[in-house]
Amino acid sequence: MAFNEGQQVCWTSQSAGVVKTKIGTVVQVVPVGAYPDRGQFEALYRGPGVGLHRDHESYVVRVPGKTAKAAGKLYWPRVTHLKAVA
Repeated sequence: MAFNEGQQVCWTSQSAGVVKTKIGTVVQVVPVGAYPDRGQFEALYRGPGVGLHRDHESYVVRVPGKTAKAAGKLYWPRVTHLKAVA
């Protein structure tokens, strides 16, 4: 499934036995074989980094923070897990 910038998507993630559903907005469409824009999404490159490029179109998603002033968090989820929010 293809998504566009500004479209809302959701996916489920798991860590330490806790399952969470995340809902966010697509902020960049990443072409095949490319990486997210490092200048615009520096937070993705902190820690272990973004990993390997994808062999398909992928998406950077911003999940809003808990308050109106919070910047939110950036993710580069696997496309197979993404679903459009109706």
